[in-house]
Amino acid sequence: MLVLTVIIGLATAYVNGMHDGGTIVATTVTSRIMKPRSAILLAGLACLLGSVLLGSAVQTTMVSGIVNSGAILAGGGKQAALFAVSAFLGSMVWNLITWAGRLPSSASHSLIGSMIGCSMAVCGMDSVIWSSVMLRVVAAMILSPLAGFALGFLLLKLQNRILRRGTIVWTQRVRALDIVSTFLLALSYGSNEAQKVAGVICLGALASGGGSPSDSLTLPYLPVSGITSLCGLALAIGAMTGGFNMMRTVGRDIVKINTDRAFVSQLSSILVVEIANAAGLPISSTQVITGSVMGVGTEDRPRSMNWEILYKILAAWILTLPAAGLTGAVVIRLMMLIPV
Repeated sequence: MLVLTVIIGLATAYVNGMHDGGTIVATTVTSRIMKPRSAILLAGLACLLGSVLLGSAVQTTMVSGIVNSGAILAGGGKQAALFAVSAFLGSMVWNLITWAGRLPSSASHSLIGSMIGCSMAVCGMDSVIWSSVMLRVVAAMILSPLAGFALGFLLLKLQNRILRRGTIVWTQRVRALDIVSTFLLALSYGSNEAQKVAGVICLGALASGGGSPSDSLTLPYLPVSGITSLCGLALAIGAMTGGFNMMRTVGRDIVKINTDRAFVSQLSSILVVEIANAAGLPISSTQVITGSVMGVGTEDRPRSMNWEILYKILAAWILTLPAAGLTGAVVIRLMMLIPV
């Protein structure tokens, strides 16, 4: 079951990369700063580096801040592995549905929702750490896109004021800065997302080695850094092979993005995601990026926004946690019927 947990976890990271990879580079591509293939390759490389180089605070939250690890591990190695596999499968089902519909929902929240559903189905309501979920997930889910929106709105006004007499030279500089910001955003995303998947793999693997939640990041038999790097690699491959699906939705369907707006939206997203990484908050980079795009889009012409597509995106955001939770609960119940 341990090997199966790792394999399904890497498949989840791959699907997450497919789901969110295009979101990262959407504004850079649609503003014609980079060609799609070059942008996706850059994002994939940065995702891999981010998973290797940046911290592990988010991973700790996934292991011990969403569900009661002790309750999961109390059922032994089989239950822990079953929990992790079912959480991954439940998350992937919802991600593939929204990916096919080109809706930039949260791959992160689908995994968290699936974890909650699986935990409730096996260990009951009390196995979920509701206070942490409300603070670190629900509150962050509401505040992070709002922060992206506000920063995008204000930074674009500041940029327009500073560059109101700028020449074509400044346009070229902004284009170069946007490429750098795309790389940095993908770096932050790779760290945040790879840690989430690696955290669930760790939780599923703990009981098989006799560990406890407090040992989760230091177990000698579990090369956590290696697992995180593998998750980053799967994430990068997913972004490079399936990331084109969300580009149009985020970079063009919400609002038309030009060079100046592309840079500001990327910069706003980087600031929010990095703060979340430092605080150990498993936020959705997709939601932050979408929020920042909305912010730069409403800076001078709110009517230019495609409100119809925004309503669909908001509906997907609201539905993700409960829908993934239900999917995860159904999957783990079905998995429990399979004799192993």
